Amino acid sequence: MMKIYKLKPTPLEKEIPKAAVETYSAPPPPSNGKIIALDCHPDIFTAAVLVGQTPHDARKIDSRVDIDLETLLKWASKEFGPQDIFLMEAGSNSFEVCKRLHDLGLRAVVLESCHVGRNAKTYADNDKMAAVRIARVYLAGDAPCVWVPDERSRQRRELLHAYTKAVVDHTAASNSLKSYLCEQGIRPKKRNLGQESTRQWIVSQRLWSPMQSAILQEHYGDLDESKARRERLYRLIAGEMSVEPLMLRCMKLLGVGIVNAFALIAVIGDVRRFDRPEKLVAYIGLNPGQLQSGKNKFIKLPVGNRGRGDIRRLLIQGAQAVFRMGSNTILGRWGWKLFARKGSRNVAVTAVARKLLVQVWHLLMGNPPGALDADKSFTIKLKKLAMALGTDLRCQLGLGGKLADCVQELRKRIIGSAVTTS
Repeated sequence: MMKIYKLKPTPLEKEIPKAAVETYSAPPPPSNGKIIALDCHPDIFTAAVLVGQTPHDARKIDSRVDIDLETLLKWASKEFGPQDIFLMEAGSNSFEVCKRLHDLGLRAVVLESCHVGRNAKTYADNDKMAAVRIARVYLAGDAPCVWVPDERSRQRRELLHAYTKAVVDHTAASNSLKSYLCEQGIRPKKRNLGQESTRQWIVSQRLWSPMQSAILQEHYGDLDESKARRERLYRLIAGEMSVEPLMLRCMKLLGVGIVNAFALIAVIGDVRRFDRPEKLVAYIGLNPGQLQSGKNKFIKLPVGNRGRGDIRRLLIQGAQAVFRMGSNTILGRWGWKLFARKGSRNVAVTAVARKLLVQVWHLLMGNPPGALDADKSFTIKLKKLAMALGTDLRCQLGLGGKLADCVQELRKRIIGSAVTTS
């Protein structure tokens, strides 16, 4: 079993008041203020203004229907103050609306959409009813808040989303080309479709008509374009990694590479909003569920369809890498023993991914993790990061043009950040 360390507050945590830490519970209704519930769409917004402390005594006193964002902000800054609270359901633009309301000195929170949606009426619904429903769900205490990421975390999440989409597009372009070649009776197998030698080999396999050659070139163009976009976004991730010591320190963990470390910090953001590692595990969705009723019904549910699926998939990939290392690591030995006991590799891999996430929590909280990678493997990760940056960007970031100088400078940044937070 791996060692579990007790929670120790970091120096940064001691400087911040306890109330500043995210608790996921919505603030209480204002006693002398108004509740403004917003039903948000990409172009229009519907607002309902209510007063009251409970769903029973709440009454609507005003509303605005089908207004644009500029009109909404002007109305909010003119009619309301810090004693009022704005509510909205989590959506594509809710974080931006929340940020703009905060910039005006107003209070705004984002409620979890799954809890709000459960109260929707199936027989009749419109934007005005939806706005009132958001307020009543909040007053009933049935919808917890969503953590609104800071600007840096938000931009990192946007970059992660763009890179994930680029990977999907690149994979789709590759599969589309393979499918077309299969129609022509050509199987490239393990050949690299991006290499010129492979493309010359494809041309030599049969007699291509002018139309077929044009279609083939279209497939090549899609593949090359998606690959170039993926490489550009990967370079942006590498650049962000090189200036963030926390991401570099995450790479010291087993099974955590460049993309995994960047994604973890981008999604987790301020780790202090999770006061226990179990809460972080539940947020990502690596905790098993259960159904229990009476004495005889107790069903264990597998992991899946809960939490952050993107991070869960990356951690599963990292756990698979730990398994490939065999029994050379303490976490690998623990995973293989669990595999032998349970008889299911999927169960063991998921358990290792959960252990990795717990180690990430301890590392970000300033506690010494126990699943550290070997120094040789960590050096390889740093070299990959330096190669992804390229010579020009390494010089621009002050890492040195040579590969060895860049690796040494990255190590210095990790050590310097560890000394600062200790």
